[in-house]
Amino acid sequence: MKHNIPTKTLKNGFEMPALGIGTWPMWWFAGFRDPDNNDDRDISAIRYALDNGFTAIDTAEMYAWGYSETLVQGAISGYHREKLFISSKVRGDNCSYQAIKNACKNSLKRMNIEYIDLYYIHWRDQSFSLQDSMKAMNELVDEGYIRYIGVSNFSKETLIEAQSYSKHPIVANQVHYNIIFREPETSGLLDYCQKNDVMLVAWRPLELWKLANSGSRFIITLSVKYQQRQSAIALNWLMSQKNVTTLFKSSNTEHIDINLESLGFDIGSSDLLHIRDDFPSQIHVSDAVPLG
Repeated sequence: MKHNIPTKTLKNGFEMPALGIGTWPMWWFAGFRDPDNNDDRDISAIRYALDNGFTAIDTAEMYAWGYSETLVQGAISGYHREKLFISSKVRGDNCSYQAIKNACKNSLKRMNIEYIDLYYIHWRDQSFSLQDSMKAMNELVDEGYIRYIGVSNFSKETLIEAQSYSKHPIVANQVHYNIIFREPETSGLLDYCQKNDVMLVAWRPLELWKLANSGSRFIITLSVKYQQRQSAIALNWLMSQKNVTTLFKSSNTEHIDINLESLGFDIGSSDLLHIRDDFPSQIHVSDAVPLG
C-alpha cells in the first residue's frame, strides 16, 4: 500500500518530507565501496520505499567514496525527478570554495540529475574558511545546481556563524538525535532551530535498530499504551516535534514497512514531554559525530 508521507514546511517556504530514506552505510566498508555488497538488494530496497510513498533520499559524496550516489542513480532511474526530494553532502574536508563547486557537479553527474534539492556541508572542518564555503554554497543556489542549503553536525554557534555569511537561508541541520542521544537539546541547537526557522534532520533515529528492540521498560510501557512497536514510538517522537524530520537506512523491506507504521498515530503531549524529560540514561554528546 502506498503511504502518504507528510511534509514539514518552514516559514521561509522550504518543505521536506517528515520521514526519508538514508543510504549510510549502504555500499560502505571503512569509508570505501564494499566489493562484497549486494548492490541489487540495496537498490531494490530504495525502489521499494519509493513505490510505497517515500520521496526523500539522502546520500553523500563520502558514502562509499561516491559510489553511494552512483547507486542512488540506479535506484531513481525511471521515477519522476520532480516528485523526488534528493539530498547530498559535500565532505567537510573538501570545503574550499572551488572544491565545493566541483564536488556538487560531480555528485550531480554520479546521480545523473540536474539539481540537488538540499545540499549539505557534511561537517565543519576548521581548515577551511566557512565564509568561503558559504559563498560557494550560495553560488550553487544562484546557478541552479542546488535548491536549498543545509549543514550537518553543526553546533548552534557554528550554524549562527554560517548564517551570517549566507544570502540564502540555511534551511536544515542534519545531526545525531534520538531518544537516547540528546546533544541537540542540551546544547541549545534544537531550541535555536525551532525559533529561527531551521529544520533539524535527525540521523540514526533508531540508534542502529537498538531502539526497535531496546528492552527499555520506559519505551515498552508506551508501546503497550499506544499499541505500537517500539520503533514507531521512537520515530514518532522525533517527528512530533516542531521543525524536526528524520531519516533511516534500511536494506530490509520488512523494516521499511515497520517504520512506516510510525506515521499512523499521535503521541499525547504529556507523553512527548515525559519522553523528553524522563527517559533514563540519556547521553548528551554524540558518540559518533559530536556537534562542532
